[in-house]
Amino acid sequence: MYKLFVTDADGSLLNSNSEISDKNKEAIKEVISRGVIFTIATGRMFSSILPYAFELNVNAPVISYNGALIKDIYTKKVYYYNPIQTEDAIFAIRLLKESGYHINLYIDDELYVEEITDRVEWYLSFNNVTVNAVGNLEEFLKRTGGVTAKIYAINDMKNPISIDAEIYDEISKRLTISTSGGGHLEINAKGVSKGNALKTLANMYSIKREQVVAIGDNLNDLSMIEYAGLGVAMGNAPDIVKIKADYTTLSNDEDGVAHVIDKFFLNKKTVAV
Repeated sequence: MYKLFVTDADGSLLNSNSEISDKNKEAIKEVISRGVIFTIATGRMFSSILPYAFELNVNAPVISYNGALIKDIYTKKVYYYNPIQTEDAIFAIRLLKESGYHINLYIDDELYVEEITDRVEWYLSFNNVTVNAVGNLEEFLKRTGGVTAKIYAINDMKNPISIDAEIYDEISKRLTISTSGGGHLEINAKGVSKGNALKTLANMYSIKREQVVAIGDNLNDLSMIEYAGLGVAMGNAPDIVKIKADYTTLSNDEDGVAHVIDKFFLNKKTVAV
């Protein structure tokens, strides 16, 4: 019997309009009413995912920043936080900027950038968050000694580039790198992942691994898909995610989350995928 159900947000719980469908809402409401612990695990900022978490009345702390933060949306209690330290952040920023990436930093749940560019405008189009343009980020971090929950390195929107393998290797010696699609990079402190955060959450509730269901659509979801007793890939996920998953559901525009709930929690007859 599954007791803990966790879903990624963008590309999974949310459709292409960044909305939760009525069918997904109804299914989640039903599964919570049956005593299942439900929450969201996202690469987004905590403040960015809050409206969706409140909309669904999640009954467990939310995992944000790809697993760097586990925080209760109601009490604001922090159960886990593992940010990137200043020195490591400066090291990664320098290499990423040389490769043509735009850098987002996240300090005290606010967004920090060097300047407002088209890539920042794109990010803000689906994240209603506070943004601070502070000039050179390396100098800013040296001056403030701030730590960042995550580095989000945004690729060229029109002509995406592949990160140099040598630079990737250098950064990965000190930090964790994954991707959330579009060639954009998600960088966290060593040991941070959605999978490790999900494990921490499951242990908080004394829930065994085999009683956990996790859904995701991209490479930054792989760790939690592999950790869960039932790891589910969205129908819109790349093949590498589907190969690692135990089950592939419908796409995020076809109520894939509701399909999983119907099939594995409510035992309803579902259309084969």
